Amino acid sequence: MTLGPAEQARVLGGVLAPLLAQGAIVRRPRVTVAAERARSDARAAAVLERLAERHDRRPVAVTLGPRRLVLPLHHDDGRAVLDASPDPFSPASWEKRAALSHFQPRGVLISPLEERPALREWNERALDTGRPVHAAGEGVVGALHGIADAVVRGARRQGGLGFDDVDGPLWSAARTVTLGPGARDDTVLTDELQALRTRANWAFAVPQRRALRARFSRHVLDHVRRAPLDSLAGAGVARGGNPLLAATQVPHWLFAFDAARIALWRALAVAAARPALQDALRAEAVDAAAAGGVHVLPLARAAVLESVRLWPTTLVLLRETVAPTVWGDDVLPPGHGVALVSSWFHRDPDRRPAADTFDPGFWDGTDWTGPAGSVEPWLVVPFSAGPVVCPGEDVVLLTASTLLSDLVRDVRWSPDSHPALADDPLPPTLAHEHLRLRAAAA
Repeated sequence: MTLGPAEQARVLGGVLAPLLAQGAIVRRPRVTVAAERARSDARAAAVLERLAERHDRRPVAVTLGPRRLVLPLHHDDGRAVLDASPDPFSPASWEKRAALSHFQPRGVLISPLEERPALREWNERALDTGRPVHAAGEGVVGALHGIADAVVRGARRQGGLGFDDVDGPLWSAARTVTLGPGARDDTVLTDELQALRTRANWAFAVPQRRALRARFSRHVLDHVRRAPLDSLAGAGVARGGNPLLAATQVPHWLFAFDAARIALWRALAVAAARPALQDALRAEAVDAAAAGGVHVLPLARAAVLESVRLWPTTLVLLRETVAPTVWGDDVLPPGHGVALVSSWFHRDPDRRPAADTFDPGFWDGTDWTGPAGSVEPWLVVPFSAGPVVCPGEDVVLLTASTLLSDLVRDVRWSPDSHPALADDPLPPTLAHEHLRLRAAAA
């Protein structure tokens, strides 16, 4: 059902515009702080809640010039779209192609349908999709321990940390995991990526910086050629790829680690405000350190997943039909857009109070189980879902959970900002850039 002018205006002004303003590819700090103060996600949820009540949770459509965009409002409809990706619901939507082409024009996420299977299959081999611990996990985790130790020393010395203090070390972790220790201190590489991603926020509205992208691509290729086997790029080359292929996919891996950094910092902030949760994470960390080796760390993983559920790092999941598609009484033509607002499904008002509660017990591995006794299907997709689920989910969770575990093992954290994180319900919007924590010896 296409909405009338008044309802379309509310969706555009109250839902889509605030999400775009925060930055689809890289967050705009001032806007995210303003969004937190304005509780923009709560306002967006209120708009969608009114639509869901009025239209019996049937999908609704808005028009943006020549573009028509369907918004599913029922969990079953959202799941059906994700399960039917990439055909007929392709992840390579017009908006996504315009944005991601600024820095990863050959990435699997926006690849043509005929090229996608081979690229997807190689990404899954390179990233060990479906395995909680990557085959190169020992080298990856060893590098992360060193980076976390440096953060802990800084926290003890300063008495606390803000996101600006961990921004650099967490990017070092991303570069090391992806490309090996030779990239650990190469801040120029991620500065180039950041400049391209900032441009990508404007998608088709600005021209691409092709010279910068070419320089960045050569820079990535140089690292890929030197990447050891216990890095993601090195493992990918060894598993049937080649440096040129790997270099086209690495920009998206680095892009994904930016979201992992944000989710980790929010999870640590919640743990800092909740002593019982922090103590449980510390006990898990101490046991893992005593045993040595690489561990799955189920509580730390679940805490990271809860962070992404409550504050999605992918604000909207976009799809586009690649063929005429029957949906109820309508037939969507090829090129028709679909937008799933992550926070609407994750924080569905009909699922309160659980929707606004931080509880790692809601997770069984990477599967959402929800509160005890929950029987209604609930679409919780921190890493998307269906055939195009993020192939790097396990690697991201291994990295983020290892760092979270290391950070709480020998430090007792407490909130220096956002004391409200101690209690449920948790705020609908959380600007990670302004989270500050105090640190003391555990």
